[in-house]
Amino acid sequence: MEWKQLQEEFELNSEVIIEWLENEYSRIRSGRVSLNVLDVVKVPAYGEMMNLNQLSNMQIVDARQILIKPYDRSQLHDIAKAITASPLNISPQVNADNIRLIFPSQTEENRKQSVKKAKEILELSKQKLRDVRKDVQDIYKKIKDTVSEDLIRHFEDELNKITKTYNNKLEDIFNRKEKELMTI
Repeated sequence: MEWKQLQEEFELNSEVIIEWLENEYSRIRSGRVSLNVLDVVKVPAYGEMMNLNQLSNMQIVDARQILIKPYDRSQLHDIAKAITASPLNISPQVNADNIRLIFPSQTEENRKQSVKKAKEILELSKQKLRDVRKDVQDIYKKIKDTVSEDLIRHFEDELNKITKTYNNKLEDIFNRKEKELMTI
């Protein structure tokens, strides 16, 4: 197997990790509410568990408020129950044809907790990157009998460079999220 193939595999897996990290960060609430926080809500409907976005139209009213309009009004109370049972810790306000979610303002303590959670997710993504790096190293070490020591050293140097590049990308994403979380 050639270095270019291993590099492409490493970069592809690293991009998946970056995408995962950004997706996880989108679920952490900052000063402004995001519809992604509702991804954790699963509603029993039509004989199965469905995502909230499959059953309703959702829109952000202001920085702390989301309005949910079910496509089928008979689902209104099931959606409200699912939101109450979710880990969001929010009480939905049920109206005749919609549900209003009003999120409390973020306190300094909540912001610090969110940054701590973001740091944990960063560490998990770095661990995943190390696992991908180890997998690539293992593949290359299996064929080391057929290549020279110089080529192995070159491989290690190149792998270290691209690993550092992806680690820096992960850190940049974390720094942006931390700044977003701590901004009032």
